[in-house]
Amino acid sequence: MYFVYVSLQQQQPVFPIARLSSLCYSDLSRNYLNGTIPKEWGSLNLVYMYAFFNFSVIFLPINLYRSNYTNTLDFKLWTNLGNLPNIQRLLLTSNNFTGELPATFARLTTLQEVRLGDNNFSGNIPDFIQSWTSLQKLVIQGTGLSGPVPSGISLLESLTDLYVWYLLLRISDLNGFDYFPFPQLNNLKNLEILILRSCNINGTIPEYLGTISSLQTLDLSFNKLSGLIPSSFEYGLRKTDY
Repeated sequence: MYFVYVSLQQQQPVFPIARLSSLCYSDLSRNYLNGTIPKEWGSLNLVYMYAFFNFSVIFLPINLYRSNYTNTLDFKLWTNLGNLPNIQRLLLTSNNFTGELPATFARLTTLQEVRLGDNNFSGNIPDFIQSWTSLQKLVIQGTGLSGPVPSGISLLESLTDLYVWYLLLRISDLNGFDYFPFPQLNNLKNLEILILRSCNINGTIPEYLGTISSLQTLDLSFNKLSGLIPSSFEYGLRKTDY
């Protein structure tokens, strides 16, 4: 079997996905999933995994966090995702996940696209994302993660789209927060979309941004940037929206 789409909107059965040795594409979106990813999934050849909109609202085990309004999943329970050797797309938007991103994710070196938006993670954006050297698209939008943007992101030379919004989404008072210098992105020569919005970045805009001729969209709004727009923008980014 190449593809599985699961709809469990009214029930919580156990289904033996680990037996599907040829499975490449898994869509678990819009269900009421809870609990852990089975360790047996580490033997699968999954290439794509979608898990959008899994608001766990029924039959949560006792070790999962329960808020007053909606239930959340501690993402540490999903550490076995780090054992998928061939995964290329990992889309985990709108799952109400909490906790830190598991260190096992450093093993996912075949990833080409990662979307983590609209969750409630904690901790900083992990340094291990520099291990995702095949990555082309990274979306960290409304995740609860904190900055800075790791300097190792400059090693992701295949990256074309980078969205990093609202790193401190859960923080309401900007007074006294740490601000961070502009991240090192000078190796990302193929970058087409760069959005570093509301990321607590301060200082000046680096001159090298104007030399990324492939850049089509640039959004640096809601930061604490100072100084002049680099002169390189006049010639290097003539076709860029910013």
